[in-house]
Amino acid sequence: MNKLYIAGLIMMSLMSCMTKINQYVQDDHKVNRRHGAWIEEYSADEGILIASGRYRNGEKVKTWKTSLNGRKYQKEVIRKEVTKNTRYFPNGKIMEKGRSRMEVSDRERHWFYFGPWKYFGENGKLLYIKTYRQGQKTDSISMVL
Repeated sequence: MNKLYIAGLIMMSLMSCMTKINQYVQDDHKVNRRHGAWIEEYSADEGILIASGRYRNGEKVKTWKTSLNGRKYQKEVIRKEVTKNTRYFPNGKIMEKGRSRMEVSDRERHWFYFGPWKYFGENGKLLYIKTYRQGQKTDSISMVL
């Protein structure tokens, strides 16, 4: 009986430590903001996108992974204002990778590419590099031979 009681206590304590998914917190203005672990589902022309990651006070943080119909589609690693973006072909090879930034003001959010972006073929071979400044393409180098 004593072992059963201890096992029950252990199970209850483990269950209470589990992270809750898709939670909101209220900010100082009583506005609900996404916070903690989230799993989001979106409908797209190609199928269903499922994104998983974390929010902190309504903003995406750390690593976000997105799948399309169960296959790896995109990975975003978010550090402060800079995000490292990687998109994948259905075969799992990298399609494109680069960095983006979001500028937030009282009136708007502006998201844009910056720096060099590398674009690959389905075989994994680098095809070309585009360079962006504030979201505008400033240079493009073709690598196809």
